Formats: sequence, structure tokens, C-alpha cells
Amino acid sequence: MKCILALLLSSTILAVPSLAFANYVAPCQEKVEDWIRNDSIAIDSKQENLGTLEQRFKGARIIGLGEATHGQHEVFEFKRQLTMHLIRNHGYRIVAYEASSSKLLEAASYIAGKSQDRSEALGGLGMLIWQIEENAALLDDLRAWNQRSAAQDQVRLIGIDAQDTESALKQLTRMIEDRDFAQGLSSLASRAKEAIDSLFAGDRSKWESISKEIEETGVALRRRAPEAQDRSKEYGLRVEEFLSSMTMYSSSGGRDEAMAKLLLMQLDSTSANAKCVVWGHNAHLQRSSCRFLGTSDLAMGGHLAKSLGDEYYSIGVAFGEGEFQANAKKLDGKWGFRRYHLSAAPKGSLEGLLGASPHENFLLDLRSAPAWDSVQEWLHAGHGQRWFGGYSVPDDCDAQTRDASRLMQTFPRKDFDCLLYVGRTTAARPLNPKLLIPQGSP
Repeated sequence: MKCILALLLSSTILAVPSLAFANYVAPCQEKVEDWIRNDSIAIDSKQENLGTLEQRFKGARIIGLGEATHGQHEVFEFKRQLTMHLIRNHGYRIVAYEASSSKLLEAASYIAGKSQDRSEALGGLGMLIWQIEENAALLDDLRAWNQRSAAQDQVRLIGIDAQDTESALKQLTRMIEDRDFAQGLSSLASRAKEAIDSLFAGDRSKWESISKEIEETGVALRRRAPEAQDRSKEYGLRVEEFLSSMTMYSSSGGRDEAMAKLLLMQLDSTSANAKCVVWGHNAHLQRSSCRFLGTSDLAMGGHLAKSLGDEYYSIGVAFGEGEFQANAKKLDGKWGFRRYHLSAAPKGSLEGLLGASPHENFLLDLRSAPAWDSVQEWLHAGHGQRWFGGYSVPDDCDAQTRDASRLMQTFPRKDFDCLLYVGRTTAARPLNPKLLIPQGSP
């Protein structure tokens, strides 16, 4: 439990070796390679050659844009370019990010033209791992779009995470006139933090003693909902975020369930036809379970697929070789950015087979895959894949991930509707280069 909950607290997704996963040998790999070569769609910086995928984009209400690490330049650039393509050509008007729902209001204010402080806007993304030039470019693109668009075509930026109790409480108490009641919420949040810390240490007793109070507080909060519909929706969202921030760590899939709920609440409060692009890690956007946590609890994408069916279209990411970055502690104990290099994908891995395409970077629609037995078997089998989270990446990650049978498995069709493959990657670019930890430092 301690290990599972510690992972839930962060955005870290580790490539965890496991001897329980056996090598998978395709019955007819040649057929699979033929399909990849023939159906993969090359991508370029202008996203002008998306072919049959345009029909998928027209029919989806939510498109999930994944990533195999939180720190690759080419992947972030593709996600930004595809996001703007969907905004320009397919009427997507909401961009959701794996960041605090309340904290991200600072970035939302910037893209809406209500704030001029770009630095504060980027701070609204929260975690240090997001403080990169690629995210700054996304905010600038969204702001530029809104500056030249009519009111009905404005794009909203929303957060879907509930990890920041303090920010959620701050937004909620602004809507509560009873100061004594608001003070009680602050006290509850403080005690809930202690209970969660105990949960991480493997002791559920403090959590059990406070869970009933959290439940009763939720009932009391909902009774105080304002009558005005516009204020009521915002109030309901902040109540849900605040409560989720205190309860989601009590189960393995709690965080992903909370993210799905916050996303759908914000989507439904916009309009019946609102369309959204959501940025997050593969592990959150996959249509299946939180497999990396060893649970059958659904990932956020699993909840979205359960609610929306084929109107949820999930794009998972894989890469061939190159750099990525994650957060690590410097010698002074402060956090910075460390860069890692991975050699060519191991034989038998998901990425190893995707490299059969003649294109260095491409998209592959899994929904339209041929019915050939060999292709269908490959799509529904598990394949080792290299992926990492925001920190706790081992220094020898390349050596640890050379055996495909020891990698966490991806089940292509069960997990995703489409795959993005990037042949070579470079690390994302920190806004503050001084935070880069020199190569070779301990």
C-alpha cells in the first residue's frame, strides 16, 4: 500500500521491471509489419497529412493526447501542433491539462487575455516538470487564438487534477460567506493531510477516523450551493475538487477516477456539443485499468471510455531512442531537471516493432486495423514498453530497459485507439536552464 499510494501522490509513472511478464512472439510478425508500413500516417510540423484520422477527430468528443515520459521536446511539440489543428479545423474549444483544476485558473486567465503575466500563468500548471518552453508555447498559441477569435470561438483551458488541496480550498472559501464554516474546512484539510501521510506509511487508522467527517462535510457543502446556475456550477466543481483532494488516495485508482469526474463535470457544464483535447500521461489516458499500480481500477481514460464510448479517442505515445528529462534532486537538496538517454528500443518491445514503418514519426489508427488474425492477435496481446514519470527515474534506466520481457506491458487495442510513434527524441527545454543538473553529477 505504501508503494502504491506514494506513486499516486505524484505524477510519476515508472517503468517497473517484472518477471511475471513473458516474452511475446507474434505468430506472423511479417503481417504486422506490413500493416504498420502500409497504414502508418507520416506526420510533419504542419499536420497536413492526417488522412483518414480526420474522420476520427470529427466524431470524437474527447481526444486524449498521451506521452510516454513527461519530458520530450518532439512529443510536446506534436501535441501542441495537433491541438491547434483540432481547434482550427474540428471545433475543439476546451484544452484540459493534467494539472490542478483550481491552480490552473491562473493560466486560464492568461489565455483569455485577462492577465498579462506569462510567468504566473506557467506557475498555474503547478509541478516543476511542467515548467518548460513547450508548455509556454502552448499557452501563447491558445492566447493568440483567443485574441483573434469571436466570443463563441474562444478556447478554455482547464485543469483536471485534484492534488492541490490548498488551491481548491482557496477557490471554494471565496464562495462561502460563513467564515466559521470556512475555517472548519481549513481545519479538516489540515487533519486530512495528516491522515493521508499516515496512509502512505501504511497506517489507515487516522484515515478511517476522519473519512466519516469528510463525507458529512460534503453533504453540508452541497446544501450551501448558490441558487444562481452559473455560480452553482462553479461551486459544485470546487466542492468536488476539494473533497476529491482528501479522499482520492484511499484507493489505488482514486486519483484517476477523480480526474475523469472533474473533466466530465467541466465538459458538461459548457455545452452538450463541447469538444475537448486532454493532455496527460499514457497511463492516465489509456482506456483500461491503472495497470502500473497493480489494480483493476480504471484509469481516467477507462472512465471516459465507459462514459463516452467511441466518442473518446485515446492516442498513446511510444518512441524509438533519444533523450528525455525528469525531475531529480540536486546536491543542495533542491529539485532540478536531469536528462536521460535511451538507446534503440529492445527487440520484442512495442516500440521495436513500430520501428518497421518507413516513417520516422507517424500515427497509426488502431480502430481501422485489418481483421487478419496475426494483426488482431498482436493488437490484443501485451508488449513491453518503456515509459517513465516525472521523477524517481533510475540513473541506469537504459540498462534496465533493454529486456522487453521485463517492461510494463501495453495492450495496444485495449489501451488506445491510436499510437503516435516518434523515432528520435530530445529532452524538453526548461524555462530556467540553471535548473539543469550537469551530466555526471551524483
